[in-house]
Parts: sequence; C-alpha cells; structure tokens
Amino acid sequence: MTDALALIGLGSGDVTRLAFFALVFLAVCFAVYGVSALLVSGSTVRRRMGADAAAPQEAGPRAESLSYLDEAARISPIVRRFVPTDMTRISLLRRRLVCAGYYRPSAIGYYYATRIGLAVLFVALFAFAAPVLSTRLPDQLVPVLGIAGAAVAFYLPDLWIALRTRSLQQQYREGFPDALDLMVVCVEAGLSLDASITRVGQEIGHAHPALAENFAMMALELRAGRTRADALRNLAERMGIDEVRSMVTLLLQSEELGTSVADALRLYAEDMRTMRMLRAETKAHALPVKLALPLGFFVFPTMLIVILLPLMIRIYRAILTQ
Repeated sequence: MTDALALIGLGSGDVTRLAFFALVFLAVCFAVYGVSALLVSGSTVRRRMGADAAAPQEAGPRAESLSYLDEAARISPIVRRFVPTDMTRISLLRRRLVCAGYYRPSAIGYYYATRIGLAVLFVALFAFAAPVLSTRLPDQLVPVLGIAGAAVAFYLPDLWIALRTRSLQQQYREGFPDALDLMVVCVEAGLSLDASITRVGQEIGHAHPALAENFAMMALELRAGRTRADALRNLAERMGIDEVRSMVTLLLQSEELGTSVADALRLYAEDMRTMRMLRAETKAHALPVKLALPLGFFVFPTMLIVILLPLMIRIYRAILTQ
C-alpha cells in the first residue's frame, strides 16, 4: 500500500486529508440536494396553487398535522427522506419519546433531524481539525477518531432520551405516593375518580410538574370521550413504571368487582410509602459498598503517605549520616 502511494506521489497524511475533504464534499452535496428538493417542492406547490387560484383562501393559524411524515417534511425535505416508513419502528420510537416527555407529533421529525444534524456538524468540524490532529497523532488513528466521533454524535439523541426517561421515572416514583394520598382524600370527600384525577393534577403541579402533566393529559382524554380503562392504561404506558401499572390494575379490578375504590387506594398508598422507605433504606445500606472504591483509591494512599513520610525522611537521614 505504501509503495502504491509512493508511485502516485501521495503520502499517508495526504490520503487522510483527501478522505476528510471527500466527507466535507459529501456533506455539501447533501445540503445542496436538500435545498434543491425544497425549491422543487415549493415550485410544485405554487403551480398547484396557481391552478386553484379561484378557490377562496382562509387566513388562520396552521393546524399541526397528526402525521409524523408531514411534520418531518415541514422540518426539512432531507429529514423526510431519511425518516423510516415502517410503522412498527415508528410506534416503538413514539413510545420512547412519549416516555421521555416529548408528546408532540413533530417529535419524531426533530429526533431524526437532530441525529443527522449532529453527525454532519461533527464531520464538518472534524474536517477542519484534521490537519492539526494529523500533526500530533498517527495518521492511521485520525480516520478512526473521525468515524467513532460521527457514530457517537449520531447516537447521542438516543442517550439523551434514555437519560431523560430515567430521570422522569425517578420523579414519578418520588411523587406518586403523594398523588395517591391526595386521590384518597378526594375520593373520600365525595368526588368521583375522574374528578379526583383532575383535582390531583391541578394541586400537585407545584411539587411534581411532570406527574401533574400526565394526570392533566389523562383528564383531557376522559373529557374527549375515551373510556376510563383506556385512559388509565395510557397513563401507565406514558409513565412506564411498575407502580402505576399495579395501580391501574387495582383500579380496573375494583371497578369490575364493585369494591370500594377509596379503600383500595388507601391500602395501595400505604404500600407505596412502604416501598419508598425500603428503597431509601436499600440506598443507605449500599452506600458503604459504593464508598469503598473511592476510599481505596484516594483516601487510603493519602493517609499512608502522611503517616509514612516522616518515617521515610528519618530513614533517609540516618542512611546519609552513616
């Protein structure tokens, strides 16, 4: 390979630079293709509108489409071409985004736009930094760093969604026992279960806004005519924690069997408080084990140095005096 490069008058560093220039060229080509597609689609729309110029036009705000494909096309034609059409994958992605707190139909389009944009941006920035890196790193390592960085940038939105989902679920677990206590008070005061859910969503918003948002969405579903069972199941799917799924099962069974909803909620609220206390005790018991590693690596060596340093100085002076 080196002999072949020498025959055509190129070194390994020149090949690296040419590779990155080729990546920049491809990124520019994609951008030009997207702009041209946007212009073509705009001219097509104008031509169709000219054909129907006699039709009256109503001025008003643009209604958001319920189709993720339309929202992706509105964001960028390039994103529209990269968005998959397999509804199974789209359903799984929609569920992940809903669990992460992104409920708008345009969330899927923005997700793919963010992935593509981060990858292209990293490639462009790395192309400018490649000449500097090639002087300090081996030529074979620079392309590997570029490919690895582009892959990390491409999958960075997935990591963000996973972290945000975990954070929201932790907030749900901390605030759900309080919401159950408020729901028990509302039901015992004479409110129906639907009215109790609406009231709890209004009252708990200051302490737990994410939990209040889910209760508000459930109240809107009930007002729109969805059945209580479907609304409860959707609540469990959005929150994605086992405690809510168990509460939904408990409420549905109480409604089917005709038992008291207030008694069932009171018992489940006590169990939730017990589980929260057990989780806190588990974290407290695991704390010494987690502290063992930093103590072993940072505290103990420092203590040994402080204790043994005077002794080592005395030994060194005794050896010099002999």
